Amino acid sequence: MNRTSAVVRLVVLWCGLYSTNGFGQTAPPPLIDFVTDSDNGASQLQINAGTAVQLACGALIAEGGGVPGAFALPGKQGDLFARCNELVQTADVLQGTMRTPQTRDLMIEVDELNAAIQQVAGEELLGQTTLSTRVTNGQHSNIAGRLNALRLGGASAALGGRVAAIDPDDPNRGSPMYASLSADSRTPSGGAASGDIDISGNRLGWFVEGSFNTGDRDQTANEDGFDFDSTSFTLGLDYILDSGVIGASIGFDEYEADFDNATLVSGGDLEVEGTSGSLFGAFYRGNFYVDAILSFGSLDTDTTRIVQYTSNNPNCVPVACPGESDVLEGETDGDFLAGGATAGFDFNRGNWDISTTLSLAYRDIDIDGYNETDSDAGGGLELSFADQTIESFRSILGIAFTGNYSRSFGVLSPQFRAEWHHEFQDTPQVLVAKYAVEETLTIDGAAGPGQFSLGGGCISCFVMNSDEIDTDFALVGVGLSAVYSRRVQIYGAIDTLLGLDDISSTSFSVGIRGQF
Repeated sequence: MNRTSAVVRLVVLWCGLYSTNGFGQTAPPPLIDFVTDSDNGASQLQINAGTAVQLACGALIAEGGGVPGAFALPGKQGDLFARCNELVQTADVLQGTMRTPQTRDLMIEVDELNAAIQQVAGEELLGQTTLSTRVTNGQHSNIAGRLNALRLGGASAALGGRVAAIDPDDPNRGSPMYASLSADSRTPSGGAASGDIDISGNRLGWFVEGSFNTGDRDQTANEDGFDFDSTSFTLGLDYILDSGVIGASIGFDEYEADFDNATLVSGGDLEVEGTSGSLFGAFYRGNFYVDAILSFGSLDTDTTRIVQYTSNNPNCVPVACPGESDVLEGETDGDFLAGGATAGFDFNRGNWDISTTLSLAYRDIDIDGYNETDSDAGGGLELSFADQTIESFRSILGIAFTGNYSRSFGVLSPQFRAEWHHEFQDTPQVLVAKYAVEETLTIDGAAGPGQFSLGGGCISCFVMNSDEIDTDFALVGVGLSAVYSRRVQIYGAIDTLLGLDDISSTSFSVGIRGQF
């Protein structure tokens, strides 16, 4: 028997976690017995977390030299033992085993114990996956909107664009504003007529775009429900070529999620901030075009996790067990690389441009592991989280209809678009955690800082799995672009996601572009 297995067995014996029933058979530890009993209805997350709590409790007894000594453990070690001990003894009572006198039973029901186990699990941090992915999406959406408006937005378009294919009898056709717009871009000045005019003025332009995204995520067995809001801001430069455009931008994103206050989660929030740089370009040849975007940046994440569960036992010994109300905070960094490319074909029907597109988008996000901190309570429930890697690779089929209508002040271009997204990286996200106290233990088998292993070498490590990835969903949107003289352009759009099982999301964006 190796040293690690000897410690675990000793822990089990000290806790009275293993005992023989009336038939001389070995019974499992109480909390593991409770969560794995299908009659109690524990989810997989609760099974994983309950097992980790049971093993952490045993390890602390081994650290303290027996039950009396365990309650004398200092600081966070003693606090974690007090918490896990009351959960273990409550399970023992609910299972009806009562192997030793249970003086720390919380006196709660089965569903309340399941909820208490999930309260100490930390699955709220799976929300990092949703928000971190959206940070990279925010900048790509802003830039893609800019390229789209540039290509189809009338006088600001590059070679091959047009102000508007208006009817020859339209009274606005002869207005000074229309003449200015036609002369200000390399466009056919008479609808489909020939005779392009060279672009006047500076080809170098600037643009500013901002977007706001709001939505919510429903509660599931694996992940908590939350409402989220975000703000995304992009500032960039672009240069119009005879056959396209190139540019660069910097961006800032801020996403915040507020967790629902419900039985399985007691509120808290998660905030992700991202700063990024992007390079982009688009090239046109006849009715065909391609564009590409490459973004890279950093992420800063702040988390607040609230742990609450009740106790109906006023006489717990040797220390009180009044229930738990705790606020745990964390912060970590990360970085990301995101790229996308689109190929499209435009054709015209009267005043309308119709675009069909095929896009590929890839994202690689790395989030550093970190330890939570507890400044208000004993700190025993602090979790340590392993590094995360989040990857996404998807195809996007799209179609857009963009109108061009000349008015006395310029050109209006309404747009309607629809996209179908297919995600190829459909493996659920896995988040690995352990109780941070384990890093302070001296017994063999305890994992040190930054060490996580599910196959041995970590006593309290456990897994939190995200829900199944939605592999297919849709986006629909409407937009409006207004082009003025001297190639000043204002544009806005509203987009919403459809077909996601547990997420609803709507975004609003607005931008302006001008020439130097």
